[in-house]
Amino acid sequence: MNDEKTLFEWLWLANAIGDGNKNIRDILSVFGGAHEIYENRFNIELLAFLSKRQMEIIQSTEPSQFAPILTDCKNSGVDIITIENDEYPSLLRDISSCPPVLYYKGDATAANAPLTFAIVGTRRPSAYGMEATQLISKGLAEAGAVLVSGLATGLDSESHKAAIAAEMPTIACIAFGHDNCYPSANRQLKHIIEVQGLVISEYPPKTSPQKAFFLQRNRLIAGVSRGLCVAEARRASGTMNTVRNALEFGRDVFAVPGSIFSPLCEGTNALLCDGAFPAVSANDILRRYGLEKEVKTEKQTQKPHIIVSSDAQIVLDVIGCTPTTFDTVCTKTMLPVPKAMAALTELELAGVISQLAGRQFVLK
Repeated sequence: MNDEKTLFEWLWLANAIGDGNKNIRDILSVFGGAHEIYENRFNIELLAFLSKRQMEIIQSTEPSQFAPILTDCKNSGVDIITIENDEYPSLLRDISSCPPVLYYKGDATAANAPLTFAIVGTRRPSAYGMEATQLISKGLAEAGAVLVSGLATGLDSESHKAAIAAEMPTIACIAFGHDNCYPSANRQLKHIIEVQGLVISEYPPKTSPQKAFFLQRNRLIAGVSRGLCVAEARRASGTMNTVRNALEFGRDVFAVPGSIFSPLCEGTNALLCDGAFPAVSANDILRRYGLEKEVKTEKQTQKPHIIVSSDAQIVLDVIGCTPTTFDTVCTKTMLPVPKAMAALTELELAGVISQLAGRQFVLK
């Protein structure tokens, strides 16, 4: 691990070059680490890698100015890892725009698992997209893959939940400081991932979500993963931005075939036409990495007994095999909206219910 003085220098460097700088590896290969760059901050040769604005920031700031960030991290329980640390995600280190600093909560070793694999897709999926994501994510997690996604609503959340239900680590890449959460409804999910997996960001605490940050976050999802699967996405979307990053980094890209009549499947079907690997099951992905599992045909006759809160039990009593809307859950249980939402999230994470499009819920 780095001492405080070294950390200040890395925080100083990360601030100066900004996010997404594609020259970071070249700079480090020529000048060395953050300390060496600080010593050479007035060297005109840096202009070969940095803009004039970046040079101005490097020359007008001091590493000691970033001590408050370290204090914020300590107060928030956030750890810092730099690109020179062995624990830094090895796959991420290989991309040209790798962040020199990562802020994280959880187990940093999860990012260096034998198979880290991203599942991404639309924030407003159809029932088909939800079911496909749940099926594939479940199979991958049970085979030992560490699932990576962006903590967004929709299919990102479903992949994280599948890993949690399988009691496997999962990695969430976020586009804000750890003291924030977007969407706020995923705060509980974020906390669980911090305990059971890893949450990483290139932004320090007190950084609010911004649109541009999410596009930069997408390269982290692709960069930390060996491959990526899109379950459902429009042709023009943030998901397809993540795919472009994956292709740039030489990652495997899989896509779930979808209806030719659905706008939500335009992106995935286009990927298949362009040469993406088709994925209709987890085995289609696992086979690529020599991890194919035997398909089980026998269904469980009885679910394990799951202990849930009293609110969750009340909600569970009103959900059946046919979709039940969120409004119906609130009406029948008479629970306040926040408690109903918390109970539904608890049941989803326990693997008892599934969420469909339109905020509808069914028993698994």
